[in-house]
Amino acid sequence: MTVVQLASIFVYGLIAFWYGAPILKKLGRADALIALMWFHVFRYVVLYLFKAQHEGYAITDIAAMEIVVGDLAGAGIAIVAITLLRMRVRLGIALAWLLILESVTDMAVGIYQRSIDPPKGEPFGVWWLVFNFFAPLILVSLPLMVWQLYSRRKEPLAA
Repeated sequence: MTVVQLASIFVYGLIAFWYGAPILKKLGRADALIALMWFHVFRYVVLYLFKAQHEGYAITDIAAMEIVVGDLAGAGIAIVAITLLRMRVRLGIALAWLLILESVTDMAVGIYQRSIDPPKGEPFGVWWLVFNFFAPLILVSLPLMVWQLYSRRKEPLAA
């Protein structure tokens, strides 16, 4: 992790603790989860990785494809889960757990991929912003989702 990523995680953690958690407590179970999952919908920003490759970010096609597939899967799960939770369908809860599992797996695969096939340079331009500011936001949202799913497990979806 870069210093900027660590700083972003720290700052997002403070925002989550000071502002996010109190707001989430006031929301109903489904709405709290929906709010957290919206961050994941925008994981399709990973498609910019192909442009970054074209602009000179030295990452193999295999590594890029693994990253893209993982993030697009997360984005897809998130939008379906949000839709189901808005309709107060309990399957949305299962998909929220699946999103957490998929996201953790995606991160583990990414870490492993970087260890066996590291990029030949550092991210720059827009990809630097995505890597250092958006990815940490996804990371910070995961424990908040687990907290909401676990602590409110007996709460109904609809008030």
